[in-house]
Amino acid sequence: MNSYLDTMVTKVKDSIAQATDSVRRGFVALSGDTFVSVLELAEYIKTHKETKTESKYLIGNYYYFSHLQENGVRYYLETNGDFILQVDATTKDQILVAYRSYKDKLSLNTPVKFPKVH
Repeated sequence: MNSYLDTMVTKVKDSIAQATDSVRRGFVALSGDTFVSVLELAEYIKTHKETKTESKYLIGNYYYFSHLQENGVRYYLETNGDFILQVDATTKDQILVAYRSYKDKLSLNTPVKFPKVH
C-alpha cells in the first residue's frame, strides 16, 4: 500500500511539473521572447565547436566541465556522464540561466527566457 501511494504521489508531482512547464512555455511564447530549456542549453554548450571541456576523476567518477564564451555570454556546463549537474549562462551584467540539479525550481524541460544576443 505504501509503495502504491509513493507511486501515485510521484506521478502527481510529475504531472504538476509538466503542466507548470507547459503553462510557462505558453506565457513565454505569447510574450514574444525567446526561450530555451535547460536541456537544450546544455546540449548547445556540449556540442558547440568552440566549447572547451576538461574532465576530472573525482570520488570514483568522471566529471566534465565545459566552458564556452560567445557574443558576450559565458556558458558553463558541469556533468557526470550524461547527468547534468549545473548549467549557467551569464553576461558581465546579469545571470541569464542558473540551473542546479539539486534544486527543485527548474526541471530540465522548463522553458527559460533567453534574450537574443547579437
